[in-house]
Amino acid sequence: MKTKQEAPLSTPGEKRFFHKVANYFEFKKHKTNFPTEILAGVSTFLALAYIFVVNPSILAQGGFNQNAVLFATIVVSFLATFIMGVWAKKPFALAPGMEMNAYVAFFVIAGLGFAWPQALGAVFWSGVIFMILTLTNVRTKIIKAIPDKMKSGLALSVGVFLMLIALSLAGAIAYEGITFSHFGSILTPLFAVLAFGVVAVLILRKFRIPGAVLISIILASVLAHLLGLGDTGTTFTINKEMFSAIFQWDLSVILNPKMWSVILILFLVDFYGSVAKFIGLTRGTTIVDKNGDMPQMKEALSVDGGATIVGAGLGTTSLTTYVESGIGIAEGGRTGFTAVVISILMLLFLALTPLLKLIPLIATTGALFWVGLSLFPSKEEFKTYNKLDIFTVLVMIVVTVLTFAVDKALLAGFLIYMVGLIVKGKAKEIDVFIVISTILLLLGLVLSIVL
Repeated sequence: MKTKQEAPLSTPGEKRFFHKVANYFEFKKHKTNFPTEILAGVSTFLALAYIFVVNPSILAQGGFNQNAVLFATIVVSFLATFIMGVWAKKPFALAPGMEMNAYVAFFVIAGLGFAWPQALGAVFWSGVIFMILTLTNVRTKIIKAIPDKMKSGLALSVGVFLMLIALSLAGAIAYEGITFSHFGSILTPLFAVLAFGVVAVLILRKFRIPGAVLISIILASVLAHLLGLGDTGTTFTINKEMFSAIFQWDLSVILNPKMWSVILILFLVDFYGSVAKFIGLTRGTTIVDKNGDMPQMKEALSVDGGATIVGAGLGTTSLTTYVESGIGIAEGGRTGFTAVVISILMLLFLALTPLLKLIPLIATTGALFWVGLSLFPSKEEFKTYNKLDIFTVLVMIVVTVLTFAVDKALLAGFLIYMVGLIVKGKAKEIDVFIVISTILLLLGLVLSIVL
C-alpha cells in the first residue's frame, strides 16, 4: 500500500528566491542569516514603536490633527526604512525625530506663533538643504574628515545618549526639554524593570542564547505588567482625517526672514545628528570597511534627507536615523534585510496595535542601556588614547549629558580637536570641512540660545 508522500518543506523555486535575497543583501560577507536579521528587525521595531504613539501626541500640541500625523508617521517611516534597506542596504530605521517634533510644536508654533502648515514648510526647506549637501558629496566629505579617535568619541557619545534615554524613561534622571534638570530615584518599579532588562541581556548573551535582546524585552514586559506598568491607554481611529495634512505645507515661509533660523536649526540637528549615529552605531562592525568608512554612504544619506522632504508633504516633522537601530545591530543585524523587516512591521502598525500594548516602552529601557554600554571602546582601543583623546571624549560625554544632544557633543569634539592641533603647531592639518562644520554648529547653537 502506497503512503501519501509528504510535501517538501520548501520548493526549489523558494530556495532560489531566498538564495537570491541572501546574495543581494550579502549575508555571507556580513556572516549573517535570515533568523538573525529577522530577530534584529523585530528587536529594533519594538524599541522604537513608541514614536507612533508619541509623535502624534506631541504634534497635536501644535495644532496638528492627531490622526493625520499618525498616518504620515507610519507611511513615511515605512517608505524611508524600506528604501534604506533595499537601496542603501543598511540596517537603519528612520522615523520622525523626537528632538525635531518637540522643537516644532513647543517653539516654532507655540513660541514663535507660526501655524502648523508654515512649520511643515520649514521642515521641507531644511530637507532640501540636507539633500543638496548630500547629492554634492559635501556630507560624505564631512564624515570622512572626522578623525578616527573622534569617531570613537562619537560612538561613546551615542552610547551615553542611549543610556540617558533609558535612565530618563525609568525616572532616574530628569530633563526639562533638552537641559538636565535633576536626578530622580532608583527605588521605583520603573527602574526595577530597567535593571531587570540589563541583567537579562547580560545573562542571555553570556550563555550565547540567540535573540538575547528581544527575549530580554519580552521578559521585561512581563515584569512591567506584573508591576502595573503595562497599560498605555492609547487608542487610534482610522478615518478620512488621516489624509487631511497631505501637501498642506506653506512653502512660502522661505521668504520670511524670521523662519530662516528655524530652517537652519532643523537642518543642523538632523544633518549632524545622523552623522553621529551613522558613525557611532556602525563602528567595529562589518557594516563599515577596514578603514572605518561605510560603503553606499551617499545612498544612506540620501534616504535620510529625502525622507524629511516626503514627511513634510505627508504631514509630519523631520525624519532621522533612529539611535534605537543600535539594538538591532547589537542583536546581529548587519544588512538592509533588517531594515526591510522593520519597515514591514511599521506598515502593519495599526493591525499590531493590540500586540504592541503588551510591550510597554519601559520594557525596552534595559536593552537600550545595554546597547549604550556596548558602544564604549574596548580596553585595547582605550589603550591607544593619548591624554588629549581622553580629555576630548570626557568633554563630549559631559556635553551629551548636559544637553541631551549628540550634535552638540560633536561640536565640542571639533573645537577641542582644532585647538589641540593649533597648540601643537599643526593648524595646516585641520580639514576645511571640519572648520565649516564647526562654524555651522556654532551658529546653530547661538541661534538656539538667542531665540
